[in-house]
Amino acid sequence: MACQGDNVKMLMWMLSWMLTMMVVAGLVPMKVLDDLPSGGYGNIQDTDGRMEEKMVLRMKPANYSGPHHLMDWRGKCFKHRDSKYEYVFCPFHNITQEDILAYYDAYKGVLGVWSDWEIQNNQFQAMNMVEGSPCANDTYRSTKVYLKCGKESELVSVTEPNKCRYQAVFMSPEVCGVNAMVVYPRLPTNLQVRWDQAVNDHSLGYITQKGYDKELRRIFTAAGLILSPEVLSTLKQKASVEKSKSCQSDLEAARARIIELEELLRVKQEVIRELHDARADM
Repeated sequence: MACQGDNVKMLMWMLSWMLTMMVVAGLVPMKVLDDLPSGGYGNIQDTDGRMEEKMVLRMKPANYSGPHHLMDWRGKCFKHRDSKYEYVFCPFHNITQEDILAYYDAYKGVLGVWSDWEIQNNQFQAMNMVEGSPCANDTYRSTKVYLKCGKESELVSVTEPNKCRYQAVFMSPEVCGVNAMVVYPRLPTNLQVRWDQAVNDHSLGYITQKGYDKELRRIFTAAGLILSPEVLSTLKQKASVEKSKSCQSDLEAARARIIELEELLRVKQEVIRELHDARADM
C-alpha cells in the first residue's frame, strides 16, 4: 500500500514549481541553496514530476544465524565503488546501490535485505539478501553475497548477471580456514543426528538424492539457517507496520511544510502585485 503522503508530496511539488516559475520570470529574487533539503518531504526532483523514492526496507532483516565468529560484522558496513555506482553492504542487514554519476535524480535503491544462507557441500557459501527495491514485472531486487577468504574485510565487487539479480563478493579473513564456514558442527545435536540418519539412508538407497536434499533443507530450516515462507511473510508484515508508522510521521511533516509553502506563496504574490502596481504608476 502506498504511503498516504504521496498525494501531499505531489501538491508540495506543484507549489514549489509555482515558486520556481516566479523566479524564472524575474519577479522574485532567487536564493542559492548550498544543499538540497534532507527531509523526506522536501526532496523535489526534476520537473517531470517524479519524486525521490525512499530506500524503505520491504521486510525486517532476519535474526542472526551462522558461524558465531561472524557476529562481529553486525553493525558494520562496507563500501565499494565501480565506474557508475556506490554499493554499501551491511552484513546481516541489507545492501544498497547509489548512482554516483547522475547530476540529478540519482538512483538510490535497496538490492536486498538479509534473509538466510546459501549452503552447498556443508559450507556457508553466500548470504541471501532478498526483497529489495521494486524492479520490472512486479519483481524485487535480490543479491547473493559470496564470502571469500581475504586479508581484509571488504566488499570487492557487485555485478548484475541477470536483470535485478545481483551477485557480490565479500572478502574477509574471518572466512579463511578449513573449518571456518563448515555447517555440520554448528548444528544442535538433535539436527546432527538427523543429518547422520539422512546420510545413512541415502547411502543404503532408502531415499533418493532428491529426498536427501529435501531432508537437508528441512534440517537447515529447523536450525534457522534457511527461512521458511511463513517466516519471510512475518518479516514483511513487521516491516509493513513500521512503514505505516513512518508514513504517518511523514504526512504530519508534509502538512506542516505545505502550510509554510502556502504562506510563502501568499507573500510572494503580494510582492508581485506591488511590483505590477509600481510599474503601472511609472
